Amino acid sequence: MKLDCRGIIVPMLTPFRENGDLDEVGLRKLTNFLIEKGMHILFPAGSTGEGWALTREERKRVFEIVIAESAGRVPVYAGTGAISTRESIYLTQMAENCGADAAVLITPFYIAPTGEELYEHYAAIAKATSLPLFPYNNPNRTGGVNLSAEVIVRLSSIDNVVGIKDSSGNLALTRQYIEQTPPDFAVCQGQDAIFFPSFVIGCCAAVAATANVAPDLVSEIYAAFIAGDYERSQRAQSHIAALRRALSLGTFPAVLKEAMVMLGMPMGPARAPVTSLSRDAVQKLRKVLQSMGVLSG
Repeated sequence: MKLDCRGIIVPMLTPFRENGDLDEVGLRKLTNFLIEKGMHILFPAGSTGEGWALTREERKRVFEIVIAESAGRVPVYAGTGAISTRESIYLTQMAENCGADAAVLITPFYIAPTGEELYEHYAAIAKATSLPLFPYNNPNRTGGVNLSAEVIVRLSSIDNVVGIKDSSGNLALTRQYIEQTPPDFAVCQGQDAIFFPSFVIGCCAAVAATANVAPDLVSEIYAAFIAGDYERSQRAQSHIAALRRALSLGTFPAVLKEAMVMLGMPMGPARAPVTSLSRDAVQKLRKVLQSMGVLSG
């Protein structure tokens, strides 16, 4: 199975009302905003979208809204990862029934599966759906669970395992994925601070949480690289790296949600136990956004 996966994939924030309920109007607005800004693929209910905090019903509604509002203008890759294989299959089949174009599945968290267990996990999901699948490697958020190149090479032989989102930050591992899998296997970089070098070594796409806040800058990294203007690409990358560093001002994704408030697109609070930023952190974030040129003084 081949999938044309190129450009900027946005792991969308999930807007909530102040009472914590899903903000469907805000989600429609965000969907259109990102498409109008030229984002190539939308990715709802991932880590950035607080998929871990959504109920099954909420996740389904998020899929339905983003897919309906996109109206075929861009592909929608649904976040369907969970701790158990059974739940991952349920969520992936739900996404398929909603009309998603692909599914992105973070490795099981809380537990620490072996390489063989990870292979069997993804193989079982692939067997249960016809959707193209992207295993998602993010050891920093899964207690050190890491998808080795060996496991990914084995998974790449399964017809509907079409790529990987790699947020390990380990470019040596990313390069192994690229070099050891078939040419049409889509290796996507998920660490915003290293998009440019990832394109250099052969990544086909960037999964950019920061694109919620600075879609123009993230687009510039990719567009300039494709055009051969590496200096302009690296300049845009340096601004995005500053925003990525600013994410440490609060618990993810509270910083991104606060940034959207500053830009006039409130996303509501993050789900508890994540809390809002301190006053000092808000001031520091404002300065970062101003230095990037995405917020006027």
